Amino acid sequence: MKIRPLPRVAYSVTSQGMVSACNFLLCLALLYFSDAKHYVAFLLFINILQLLTGLQNALFMSPVGVLVPRMQAAEVARAERAAYRLAGLVALAGLPFIAYFFVQPPRLAPAATAMVLATFLSTILLLQREIARNACLLRADLPMLVKYDALYFLLAMVLAGVALSLHQLTFIAAVIAFALPACLTRLSRPQWPGARTVAPDAALTAFDPQFWGEVGRMVRWTVPGVVVTWLFSNGYWFVLEHTQDSATVAGIGAGRLLFAPVGLLIQGWLMQLRPLSVAMTSAGKGAELRRIVMRHSRAGLLCIALVTAAGCVLLTWFPHLLPHSMRAAGVIGYVIVWGIYFSVLWFRSGIAAMLMATAAGFKKVFYANTAVCAVFYALFLVSLDRIALPLALASLIVAELLMLYLLHARLDE
Repeated sequence: MKIRPLPRVAYSVTSQGMVSACNFLLCLALLYFSDAKHYVAFLLFINILQLLTGLQNALFMSPVGVLVPRMQAAEVARAERAAYRLAGLVALAGLPFIAYFFVQPPRLAPAATAMVLATFLSTILLLQREIARNACLLRADLPMLVKYDALYFLLAMVLAGVALSLHQLTFIAAVIAFALPACLTRLSRPQWPGARTVAPDAALTAFDPQFWGEVGRMVRWTVPGVVVTWLFSNGYWFVLEHTQDSATVAGIGAGRLLFAPVGLLIQGWLMQLRPLSVAMTSAGKGAELRRIVMRHSRAGLLCIALVTAAGCVLLTWFPHLLPHSMRAAGVIGYVIVWGIYFSVLWFRSGIAAMLMATAAGFKKVFYANTAVCAVFYALFLVSLDRIALPLALASLIVAELLMLYLLHARLDE
């Protein structure tokens, strides 16, 4: 009997699940077995990494993902090789950012310098890992993606286990455990299938003037868009770190950590939705695509409701099972805020993916992001330290609702 292949979403969710699980388990271990300052430092590192990964994707991977249907296999492989070199340049551009937040200049003690160097090298490895993962998606090789991520997960957990057994689980140990297994992506990369063909009159050659022209038209919106999106989605953590004590920031982060499975589902869903959106939009199936996105988003809403309810139950009746940071006063308020936030985020992410299936969509998403980011920081900074912190964080929900409205209105343009 012939075995039916698993659906794409199963592969993408499994793959993203193993990567997200590394982040989740390392954060959880730091909360249980280390000082709150180490957890907060790792949280900030992850947020810096997300900015650099977003910039890398915006500069090259996202535009190439839109252009792939018009490129020969050899040309896409050539573009992929160039992306690996780009990772080092992106990490180098982020080095001052890393140094500022982790060394606090002008103090350059030997230990602090070593921390920056380890973080910098780890960032390069993690950026290259994301290129390898995106390349598997572009070539539709999801089984290979799952194999890479499964081996990465196992090695990361072994390194974390060694650090725990030696009672040395610190920020640096967590970063090394998170990054070192990413070396796997440099050892072996599958080749593009030779059967891939593109009609000669539609083919696009990598790095010719037409290619750069189309990339440039998208990059001028994707790069500033990534910066604005990061400020909206992650930048406030650095505001909190500078205005609140480590225990408070750890409590907010712990509340959000309960939604790690939700983040996994959103990322895994978007991994298969982005190429699907490009394909269906190119085929003129926009209405069918919208129905699929709305159906999946409603299912996601149910998952988020269950996670929020489970978090409230744990905090109310079984707090002894949770790390100390999760038992702090007010964490249940953060859990409710994050639950509502992720509910709106799921719908907004799906609509954004549909819009960015075309080059014109990047411009629309950028303008909406910029307006919403300004609204969020105006509300957040005015309310910070004037009202209860969970209510100040609720500015995120107001901004996400505005973003959802603006993007939905642009779907029909």
